[in-house]
Amino acid sequence: RHFLFTERKLHPAVVRWCRLTSWKDRQGVNWLQIPYYNRKGELVGIQNRNLQKGANPRFCFPKGAQCGVYNLQVIQRLREGESLYITEGCTDCWAMLSAGHKAIAIPSATLLTPATKRILEQVAQEKQPVFEMYPDRDAPGEQLFLQLQELLPGLVHHQLPPDCKDFSDYFVKQVNPTAHGNL
Repeated sequence: RHFLFTERKLHPAVVRWCRLTSWKDRQGVNWLQIPYYNRKGELVGIQNRNLQKGANPRFCFPKGAQCGVYNLQVIQRLREGESLYITEGCTDCWAMLSAGHKAIAIPSATLLTPATKRILEQVAQEKQPVFEMYPDRDAPGEQLFLQLQELLPGLVHHQLPPDCKDFSDYFVKQVNPTAHGNL
């Protein structure tokens, strides 16, 4: 609760929509469990995030998890021509949802797989959304944007302020934390 609501300022409706839960391992480490669903809302994988400060690794995928695109179930609610934000990582996606936007996430700038590209191409063809992105303010984030721009011509680039490393950081610092999700 502290991580999601106090640190990240997420709207409770977003936490419910994403079905986020937590658990404690045998060593007493708190983990956030992040479920991945396909477009039909069927569970396809889990990602775990270590909530200890400075933990390494911070994220892990259990063996066999199919975690290509996060929050795919939102596509069922996307109207043709509507904006769809692509974020790098789940926390940015939660912030985008809490800010009132429909969003999906690539789990990491280094995880843009051929399967993920096919999914994005399908969404582009079926829903013809306006794809938008606030790339993380680092080289991998900009590289991800460039790769996505090749795949999705017309992808809108939004620039984060210099003091914000990613959209989640921007949301916590600048966006009204009482906004509610557009789910």
